[in-house]
Amino acid sequence: MITSTDYIARVKAYGQTDESYLQWHAQRFLLTKALFDQRHGQAGSCRILDIGAHWLHQSLLYALSGHSMIAADVGGVLNVQSVRDMAAEHDIALLQMGDLSAASVFDELEPDSIDFVLFTEILEHITFNPVGMWQAIHRVLKPGGKIIITTPNYYFWQSRAWGFGRFARRMGGGIPVHEIITEITYGHHWKEYSSREIVRYFDILPVSLYVDHMHYVSFNHAHRQRIPGFRSFCGRQLEQRIGFFRDSIYAEVAVYAAGD
Repeated sequence: MITSTDYIARVKAYGQTDESYLQWHAQRFLLTKALFDQRHGQAGSCRILDIGAHWLHQSLLYALSGHSMIAADVGGVLNVQSVRDMAAEHDIALLQMGDLSAASVFDELEPDSIDFVLFTEILEHITFNPVGMWQAIHRVLKPGGKIIITTPNYYFWQSRAWGFGRFARRMGGGIPVHEIITEITYGHHWKEYSSREIVRYFDILPVSLYVDHMHYVSFNHAHRQRIPGFRSFCGRQLEQRIGFFRDSIYAEVAVYAAGD
């Protein structure tokens, strides 16, 4: 398995990229890939659609393993020269998406042509009615294909779920005002989910998809190990022992077989 240091250096070698995002998320990319390999390592070379591929940080890892990658994004970042160079060297197809909420968003792709869809750290940013988007994903996914989802766990021990003091001070819920004003992001977390909510989400979605596998993971535990203090120490012990308090959820979503 490629180390975090080697991986970051490999990405930076192409030139312009979002280095702060890469540094913070490198461990998440590597751990998600390790989970994918653990569960699907015998699948051979697969055709994978990476939705929200951005700087190709994640697409690169799967391309290095011999998978055929389609990197999709809505922004102009896919036109950046360093991104195009990386894509060309690793045969990563670039797909400029239109309206992600439209059922036609992936009409450029053939039906039943994708083995896996990477939908990582996207669910919490969706602010529109998602039915059309999931219909589009369902259309291109092969029978037996899977959607790999990672998303923050609402019940993570450091999450806003435990902000009782803020509630008591009448400071509201959701994204705090200071984060909206001061933190640079690619869009705030409109909603963070519990594991039960994710199951419910796909149960009521009018598309033949269901949660096939799900468990809790700690993507940023290494970062938290560097935070001093008794509270941080107790929190780390809690998340190591009880999955419910870990920072993220890893889920795999499958297509219902005909007749189910």
